[in-house]
Amino acid sequence: MNEIEVKANVKDFDLLISNLKELGCVLSEPIIQDDFIYNKKGLDIKSGYHNTPVLRIRKQNNKILFTLKKNRSNELDCIEKEIEVNNDIILSEIIELLDYIKTVEVHKKRIKTNYKDYEICLDSVHDLGYFIEVEKMSNEDGNKIQDELFNFLETIGVKKEDRVLKGYDTLLWEKNNI
Repeated sequence: MNEIEVKANVKDFDLLISNLKELGCVLSEPIIQDDFIYNKKGLDIKSGYHNTPVLRIRKQNNKILFTLKKNRSNELDCIEKEIEVNNDIILSEIIELLDYIKTVEVHKKRIKTNYKDYEICLDSVHDLGYFIEVEKMSNEDGNKIQDELFNFLETIGVKKEDRVLKGYDTLLWEKNNI
C-alpha cells in the first residue's frame, strides 16, 4: 500500500477542530515529533526527488521510527516503509555510510484523528505554521486519491488556495536555502 496525502495551510485551527468534531472525530492528545531528514549526497533538492528515496529518523514520545519514502506521482504520493528501531545514533551512522546526509530537521506538534478510511493530522510546525494533512493508504492512482482527499478538506472549510503540494522537509529546506 502507498501513502497518499494532501496538505493545506490552516488559518483557523479552532474552526477546523469544531468541523471535525461535528463529523464525530475524536482528537488525540498532542504528539511531539522531531524528524531528521536525510537525502542522497549530491541530490539537487531544488529539482525535486525524482524517485530518489528520502530517509527519516523520527523521535516521537519514547519511540524511534525509521522511514523510507519514495515518490510515485508527486511528493505527497509515496511508497512508504517504516520500522521502529532502538538506537537513532547508530542508525544515523548507517544512513551516512549509505551516502546520505542530514538536510533538514522538522519539529512539530501533531494531533491525530480518523474519519472513514482517512487519517487526519493537525500540525503546528516550527518555523512554518499550522497545517492539516489527510492521508489514505491505497494502491490506486495517486492523483485520483489526492482529488478525493482534497474534496473532503473542502467540506470542512479548507480553501483551494491554501493547498500545499510539498512536504514539510522541502518547505523548510526552501525557506532556509533559497
